[in-house]
Amino acid sequence: MQVGVEIGGTFTDLVWVNNEGVVSVGKVPSTPSEVHRAVENAVDQSAVPLREVKRFTHGSTIATNALITRRGAKTGLLATKGFRDIIEIGLHDRVGNIYTAYYHKPRAPVERRFIREIPERIDGSGAVVTALDEDAARREIQYLLDNGVTSIAICLMHAYRNPVHEERLRDLILAMSPGTRVGCSSRVSPEFREYERTVTTVVNAFVSPVVVNYIDRLGDGLTTRGCESGLQIMQSNGGIMPADAAGDNSVRMLLSGPAAGVQAAAWFARRNNIADIITIDMGGTSTDVAVAPMLEPRIVQELTVDDLPIRTTALDMVTVGAGGGSIAALDAGGFLNVGPASAGAEPGPACYGRGGTLPTVTDAQLIAGLLRPSHFFAGKLNLDVEAAKAAFGTLAMPGDLGQKADAVLQMVNSNMAAAVRLVSTARGIDPRDFTLVAYGGGGPLHAATVADEVGMNKVLMPWSPGITSAFGLLIADLKVDFIKAKLQPLTDETLSEARASDLGETCDRYAANLGLAKRQYTVEMGLDLRYAGQGFELTIWRDIASTDAATLRRVFEDLHNERYGYQRPNLAVQIVNTRARLARKSDLNVVTPIGNAAGDKPEKHEIVLQGRRVSATFVSRASLRVGDAIEGPAILEEPTTTTLVPPGWVARCRETGDLVLEKIS
Repeated sequence: MQVGVEIGGTFTDLVWVNNEGVVSVGKVPSTPSEVHRAVENAVDQSAVPLREVKRFTHGSTIATNALITRRGAKTGLLATKGFRDIIEIGLHDRVGNIYTAYYHKPRAPVERRFIREIPERIDGSGAVVTALDEDAARREIQYLLDNGVTSIAICLMHAYRNPVHEERLRDLILAMSPGTRVGCSSRVSPEFREYERTVTTVVNAFVSPVVVNYIDRLGDGLTTRGCESGLQIMQSNGGIMPADAAGDNSVRMLLSGPAAGVQAAAWFARRNNIADIITIDMGGTSTDVAVAPMLEPRIVQELTVDDLPIRTTALDMVTVGAGGGSIAALDAGGFLNVGPASAGAEPGPACYGRGGTLPTVTDAQLIAGLLRPSHFFAGKLNLDVEAAKAAFGTLAMPGDLGQKADAVLQMVNSNMAAAVRLVSTARGIDPRDFTLVAYGGGGPLHAATVADEVGMNKVLMPWSPGITSAFGLLIADLKVDFIKAKLQPLTDETLSEARASDLGETCDRYAANLGLAKRQYTVEMGLDLRYAGQGFELTIWRDIASTDAATLRRVFEDLHNERYGYQRPNLAVQIVNTRARLARKSDLNVVTPIGNAAGDKPEKHEIVLQGRRVSATFVSRASLRVGDAIEGPAILEEPTTTTLVPPGWVARCRETGDLVLEKIS
């Protein structure tokens, strides 16, 4: 038996599968003030037999929220003498609008007075130029401890080539204060580029105590309820890792929940024989969009969170502030904006009746007639129409309430369509050749309209799409990434050196610590390559043991041409990093139930859609049988979400229980 739980901005979703592979689901409101409580509530309400659980996998935005809200640990940084201000100087480029006269640099999560210089120096080859001054180091460490610092980042020059000084500083800190969290750049981000490496290490130190405390409390709560399986945590790269590794690698959790959703979307597409997908996950606070050609999600090696560059392997996603709780407001010029501010789970949209008074996307959906008050959340949350109307009454824009609500929904659709274009046309991909996979509590309600706007003709609605991200936790593979930096030209000789890297042995040791036999996992090698002089790399995953330099160059240039539209055959190609990925495939057998249940009889109700009032058929999705076709305008209701079938579209129930919407006119 396995369990997956994903915490969203508004709801927490649980999926569990028994020993016969039959899936059950649960959904409870999130509890932002005590995040772990929502997981416990979901387990309790779903009556999961925790004593029988063999794997419990969890996805959470706890690390992201700690960084964005700056509610992390009091953090210090030990830097090489003379390089104290790397994190303050930053980069020359501006995030966002480069022309603004009011630009503010990204605020690092460490005060300058807690950045302390340590006399030492290692050069770019890894040779020790200046020995570590341990007496000075002890004084600076004591200064941080005396000032209440509870987490210390260590980022020394060229430590990615030789970590000896960082490791010694770590030993000194733990000897002086065993309870202090310590993070070394050579462990967290062993790559060159000092600013990004420093930011990544500091962010990891900043959020790590929050993550560890959260995981400990969650683990205690599960243990009290009889769960004896080890807790697994979803990473941004789409794979899971043991919970006890999350403290030292907290930055790997920044896209924890959304990454699980993309993996699940690929799983559902595969069983419906769909090859190329764009995913759209609309939750309570935001919408995440990703692309997966041939069902392989694109990977990046750097994230930007709160304008800070963080070096970690992650799925390539675009996030927009368009969630069910996103707040609609007029700017200083009287123009309508939706998001990124959100009502979240507390107090939530006005219609939830928990004290919210601001107009949100969910309130707009209710006023437009797309949601029925007594059918939302399987009838467990009766929506307050009058509260939604009162909230929209405060929105000082022309039109009646229905027109205001429709304007908000059209803006949300436009924002989501823009995100789809960013992951497709902006990156050389024609979205018309792809299928849109929609999930999350709000995704199916907007997906077909968004698809229409970008020229897509097919949308896949997975089984129970409101819990797709939690389902992704169930079927996720173990995936752990390792990296070793060394800048050198791509030749057969340097390729041989990369083959001889100890990264494979590192993977073997890690697997042994998990109790895995050789036959239970695989190790994949990759190289970060670039043209000489470029400031970015492309990662090539290849069997480098049987590949020569000329072949790798051709693969690199083909990918470069695909991504950027040109090649530079006269320029040398360089190896920047060698990578290794330890992976263990999930062997979970899953059977998702197909409809055929007795549901309410179809009813006709008026809705507001694209500026017009139309009569739509409301149907229970559970009542659909294989082969059933529902033409729009129609609303398909189910416990975890609601699906809109616009005019000119038809929804068909597949033998898998999934829905495929296709444009017919």
